[in-house]
Amino acid sequence: MSESIESKGVRAPRLLVMGVGSSGARAVSGMSELNPDLDAVAIDTDSKALAALTIERTIHVGATVTRGLSSGGDVELGRQSIEQDSSSIRKQLREVDLLVIVAGLGGGTGSGAVPVITRIAREAGALVLTLLSTPFKFEGVKIARIAEESLKRARTHADAIIRIPNERLVDRVDADLPVEQVFARSHQVMMDGIFAVGRMLTRNGVCGLDFASVHTMLRNCDGFCHFASADGAGEGRADRVAETLLTHRLLNKGKLLENAAGIVIGLTGGHDLKLSEVEIVMNKLREKLPDDVWLNFGVAIDPAFDGRLSAITLVAEHWNEPLVDDGNRQLGLSFNRGAPGQAELPLESAGKGEFAYVDPTIHNNQDLDVPTYIRRDIKLPR
Repeated sequence: MSESIESKGVRAPRLLVMGVGSSGARAVSGMSELNPDLDAVAIDTDSKALAALTIERTIHVGATVTRGLSSGGDVELGRQSIEQDSSSIRKQLREVDLLVIVAGLGGGTGSGAVPVITRIAREAGALVLTLLSTPFKFEGVKIARIAEESLKRARTHADAIIRIPNERLVDRVDADLPVEQVFARSHQVMMDGIFAVGRMLTRNGVCGLDFASVHTMLRNCDGFCHFASADGAGEGRADRVAETLLTHRLLNKGKLLENAAGIVIGLTGGHDLKLSEVEIVMNKLREKLPDDVWLNFGVAIDPAFDGRLSAITLVAEHWNEPLVDDGNRQLGLSFNRGAPGQAELPLESAGKGEFAYVDPTIHNNQDLDVPTYIRRDIKLPR
């Protein structure tokens, strides 16, 4: 499908995955081992941690700020480090349509850098999706507060935030698990999210689900959406996939589905995937969803999934038309909105053109090259 698009002179959407901080960098590095074709880069202040990763592309930031060490939980050092090397981030974003940022919040580098990177990516014209894990309760109130503050700042520029609460990944029955295994579970969920989103956007589909579908979801989800994935194999795999989603911890054991305002469902199977199996998954989910939910689903065929069925869901609790219409900022993409009627002038950032990769003018921690209404997150009435 992408080849036919390219042959007509239209560039296929480009997805870049960026792992930020120690947690995000490890998750993205692990994903690149499983999928060498993944367009990914790891970013951290800790030079030794980056050197230990298997991922090919890494960016060491803040060399003069942290002297090659971690930020030590200092959010301001994390912010300064990424601002210092912002030109390196801009170079990575050339011709990127969807940037997926992966990070664990509560520490210094991830919490300080993610809001800055979302701003840079938005200026470059990319759609910005973030997968951010939040701390366990036992990590303390201060760490939780750092994570929440970072979430608020990231939301200013990110199109959508997929929040992965580590606390939802464990039950009391898991209390005897080794700590290393518990944290590894969080990394695995982030890796599953990266893999599923990438597969959903890059595999040929027999039923329509494409970049435009995800674009619509992210523009209208009011800043936050939820993610869950499920896999099944052998006899009864469709029933198991549906049940896993309906009781998934990250969907609050299915309760988020009951009041969902929007949902994207992507199914992947092999050449042996049957229509009846697609119907089982979709019908069971539809029984849980509200009647007026915005729903888009797709089915992709991958020979590697013969005998298996995989599903990914992106769930929005709220559905609001964006007050600032910035739907055309994706590079290389155009969306037909029909004939325009009488309306207000759409005030949107047109980007920096040939200056897109020049370091910004920073004053009092604000980028003065960004229009004031965007910097101050002023919502413009229709």
